[in-house]
Amino acid sequence: MILIIEGMDRCGKTTLISNLRKNYFSNHKTIVHHSSAPPKCVADKNAWEVDHYTDLAKTFHRLSANEGYDIICDRFHLGAMVYGMRYRGLQPHTIFEVDRDVISCREEKNIALVLLTDYADAIMARNDGESIETTTAEFDNTRTEFTNFFNYSMIPNKLHINITDNGGFQNTYPTVEEFLNGIRNG
Repeated sequence: MILIIEGMDRCGKTTLISNLRKNYFSNHKTIVHHSSAPPKCVADKNAWEVDHYTDLAKTFHRLSANEGYDIICDRFHLGAMVYGMRYRGLQPHTIFEVDRDVISCREEKNIALVLLTDYADAIMARNDGESIETTTAEFDNTRTEFTNFFNYSMIPNKLHINITDNGGFQNTYPTVEEFLNGIRNG
């Protein structure tokens, strides 16, 4: 399975991934990939992002379908769209082409996208100062952008969890586990 965990800072992506590795993905062939920005020396950041996510998606599909790996992505293409558009001038339509042509439209049916968001006041109450966003407006804008890009994604297996609406962090893992079991059981 390929599982992409996307979302805002301070919404529990890392904790969810840790719990999934401990409790759900028992396969010794499990890879966790953390997405990153283009190197500073890259002149055309749009081209780099498209090539980067295309190559990764193809590799992940091959490893999952042919070699039995489970792959968990700690952010992937949606994070690149949200933060790339805001900070690097990325054109999101180029990454949507990757979503359409490479990530979601492959023979591999065991691909899922989970988006974690929350309300600005809830995130700000637990903010440790490491988030890119610092104001209510910035957090609200980031949530809206992630949600919009999530809705446009062509990945067929998608789950959006608002942490507060879902009853808090303690409910995130069970909700995702149920979602993943539904995909695996077809």
